[in-house]
Amino acid sequence: MSGLNKNRRQDEPCRLRPLVALRNFARRFIGDRRANVLIMFGLTLPLMLAIVAAGIDFSYAEGAKTTLQDAADAASLAVSAEVVLHPNDTVAQLQAVATAALTADDKQGTNVTITNFQVCAPVAQSSNCTGMVNNTVLVAVQASTTCIPVPIPTTVCQGSPPAMTVTASTTTVIGFGATLQLNVVMDSSASMTVGSTPADVTAIANWVGATTTITEKCGSPLVTQQCRHYVNWNSVASDPVVDTPIGQATSFSGDNPPCAFACHDEATLTSADMQLGLTRATAAGATTRFQVMISAAQDLVAHVSAEVNSTTALAKNNYVFNIYSFDDTLHMYGTTNMTCNSTASGGCAAPLNAVNAVTVGGNTYIDNAMSTFAGSGANSIGANGTGASVASPLKFVLLVTDGLQSDRVKNYNTCSWGYYAPWAYSPACLSGYFAGPLNTANCTTLKNEGVVLAVLETPYVPLTGMDPKNAPYEGDVRNQIYPTGPTASSTVSAALAACATTGYYFQAVNATDISTGFTALTDKFLQHSARISQ
Repeated sequence: MSGLNKNRRQDEPCRLRPLVALRNFARRFIGDRRANVLIMFGLTLPLMLAIVAAGIDFSYAEGAKTTLQDAADAASLAVSAEVVLHPNDTVAQLQAVATAALTADDKQGTNVTITNFQVCAPVAQSSNCTGMVNNTVLVAVQASTTCIPVPIPTTVCQGSPPAMTVTASTTTVIGFGATLQLNVVMDSSASMTVGSTPADVTAIANWVGATTTITEKCGSPLVTQQCRHYVNWNSVASDPVVDTPIGQATSFSGDNPPCAFACHDEATLTSADMQLGLTRATAAGATTRFQVMISAAQDLVAHVSAEVNSTTALAKNNYVFNIYSFDDTLHMYGTTNMTCNSTASGGCAAPLNAVNAVTVGGNTYIDNAMSTFAGSGANSIGANGTGASVASPLKFVLLVTDGLQSDRVKNYNTCSWGYYAPWAYSPACLSGYFAGPLNTANCTTLKNEGVVLAVLETPYVPLTGMDPKNAPYEGDVRNQIYPTGPTASSTVSAALAACATTGYYFQAVNATDISTGFTALTDKFLQHSARISQ
């Protein structure tokens, strides 16, 4: 036994040698700090991947939610506008409008669905809109969208393939019950005092150019005899009426016939000249575009007054008017923000009186007017409001013009004359002219401030041969409207269309269109004044 024990004691170091070697290796490994970075990276890599994956998924989720929120906003606004246009639509019909808007806005094919749809309106009202403010629309939606594949699953994106569900909700105020500011801006310059139709232009020109033979004192010395009385129009200082004995040459040296009342060719243009133009047109049995424009503005005030006194949803709005005109300066009529109330509250007399006070003027400086509106001083329109009060109204500008800036004196005093090949005409104003389209930069400023800018164009009427000496249309104006020749499109019309808010440009091709345009453009604003509340 003792020998056995002795052998065991001798073998024990051999058996323990591997354990000792392992222990020594462990001590050396632990003591060697060169491998710590690799170990720590290996231990933290899963955590880092999880954080990155979660960040990617969270970012993707936020992007998807923003896109869905935009779609919900568009759908709710579409329903609010639809309620105003068609207040008798059923809730089902209105929800179909929301679905159509969501489908049109679903560019990623995320299958957006409506989870809650409530309408609190006077006619079409959901049965369970308790807790909502009257005259509001609620659209809540959700969408399932695929995620960017990442190696580690997160709580945001789950499943195979990974996907997530995002939600959004929008409440809008239906487009009534707001304070709406209607800024009517009328071109009162000389070019608006032409006939409103080709027949009116012809009637005026024929009347102006007529001669009458009467027995009166004429000649030199003055004796009673048969005299030719040139033109049936009342004279102005710069163009006196001249009577000449029959058979003698006339000494008349002024415009004969004078302008068919776009009187930029008057050497000393005055307001009295322009007012006389309206008198002449009436005597000729014609109606000018200026008169049609004023009548249309009167009809617009009456139209809004009818809305205020009706039982429709638009009667819930608060309407305020500002009435402007421009020739070579900007004019404001009446007070600021004139109210248009129900008949019981005083009616719409103030804006109507302001329209009636607009007078015809001289040259056309559209840019002066528009830069004033786009500026920050007196008569500036300012940024669009919330519609909550007169201090913060939803703002609408209706610009009525032929769109051509012009100043007869500036045109002719600064022009460099020569042959204009596109029109094969000489002398033509080749440079230094004043005439031209409006500067759309001012329009952009207004639109960027949220103002709805409507443009009603009454195309410039070319009056060829209205002055045998100067021929301003042939020599200057037409080259600015159609610079590449008679078959070109109008640069003036293009500028006016670009000036307007999308969908708010209207070209009047006849007198009836002017009145129609006033109402149609304004009604479009009234019916689409819904706004997001939350």
